[in-house]
Amino acid sequence: MMKKSSAMPASPLFRLDGLDILVVDDDSAACLVNEKILSRHGASVQTASSGARALKLFAERHHPVVITDICMPGMDGIELVAHLRQQDSNVQVIAATAVYDTERLISAVQLGFNDYIIKPVESEKLLWAVKRGQDAVLGRKKLEEEQIKFHTVVECLGEGIAIKDLDYRILYQNRAITEIFGDRTGSACYEIFDLTDPCRDCPTIKALKDGQTHTARRHYHRNGIIFHIESTASLLRDSRGAVSGTVEIIRDINERIRNEQTIRDMAFHDPLTGLANRRLYEDRLEQAIATSHRYGMKFGLMYLDLDHFKAVNDTLGHEAGDLLLVEAAERIRTCCRRDLDTICRHGGDEFCIIFNDCGDKERLTAIAEKLLEHFSQPFQLADSLVEVTTSIGISIFPDNSSVMKELQIASDRAMYAAKKAGRNTYRFWEPYAQHYPQLPIVAKP
Repeated sequence: MMKKSSAMPASPLFRLDGLDILVVDDDSAACLVNEKILSRHGASVQTASSGARALKLFAERHHPVVITDICMPGMDGIELVAHLRQQDSNVQVIAATAVYDTERLISAVQLGFNDYIIKPVESEKLLWAVKRGQDAVLGRKKLEEEQIKFHTVVECLGEGIAIKDLDYRILYQNRAITEIFGDRTGSACYEIFDLTDPCRDCPTIKALKDGQTHTARRHYHRNGIIFHIESTASLLRDSRGAVSGTVEIIRDINERIRNEQTIRDMAFHDPLTGLANRRLYEDRLEQAIATSHRYGMKFGLMYLDLDHFKAVNDTLGHEAGDLLLVEAAERIRTCCRRDLDTICRHGGDEFCIIFNDCGDKERLTAIAEKLLEHFSQPFQLADSLVEVTTSIGISIFPDNSSVMKELQIASDRAMYAAKKAGRNTYRFWEPYAQHYPQLPIVAKP
């Protein structure tokens, strides 16, 4: 009969996979025990029997976690930790000691140890100490990554960012500010404008006075040209919550206008077709409902879904599918009033149209038939000529509903009724027809 292994299974609480650990102890048996415990939980462990050997191994590998005995001949653990800190101030060092002396342990922490364990080492206490060290390493690494991301983002911004101390001196400025003003690090912010004192209505002074965020517009002369900027100042606080300075965002107003337009287009328009996206569509639909309520008008909501669009993607590829969507959007545009109606790519191959001040069924019918006529013409996709029709569902406010969600569901279900009728046709929402499911009850706001 085989004898069962006495090794304890690794606990899922302590996942040390890939963690480099250096164990330092002049007692080889203690090194071996620690190595077995830590290796069983996935750590990569090196051992050293002296402080001098540990320093050599650390110089080669820079282990993020080091466990060292305090009392060793030659270089003891306290001297070792001082040398380790010189090489890497962030290394997590755990003291192992056979003497439970509170004052000595406190002194050890003050001298550079991050944690301690009492010898003989208990497996779980060792693992908890290493786990705390691992968490600190991962936390620091994450913080460093976030700092790198922050610095990268800040340096790429078109807006200037300056961090100032309580004397208004610039501690940091990003690339955008350097391009505008040159390197003014160490100078007082008002010196940028050739002033000897803080300027009137300075947002930094206001922010320091009341703790609020303040914005101001100002101008300055450079090479005979007047530049207009807008700056916003907010407080900076340290880890204890005390005000340590301010951060100021500086914008070239003309550039901001251009950037805002670009951002607005990206935020509210579909990048492929240039049509309104779902966000803008829902906003416009809310506006249409509010306006119609106010003035007692009707409007139409039309949903279009391209018939057999998936077959185009599957046979000709997504690039051809994108070309089809762009051309479909253009055909829809030709049937709408560009200054009044809102056309939206609702997602995939589905489009929505809000016909403001157009709730007449005959007019909506004429538009739907015109759309079907435009889609009856084949699409030229690179070297292929493809026939793709559309199915259309129509609802009318407030005849079908005065609630936005219900109105959307009505158009959507009418569109599926058009597909069920054979595609390449349109249907109005008719709540009492047998082929339409009833709308859900949606509470009015």
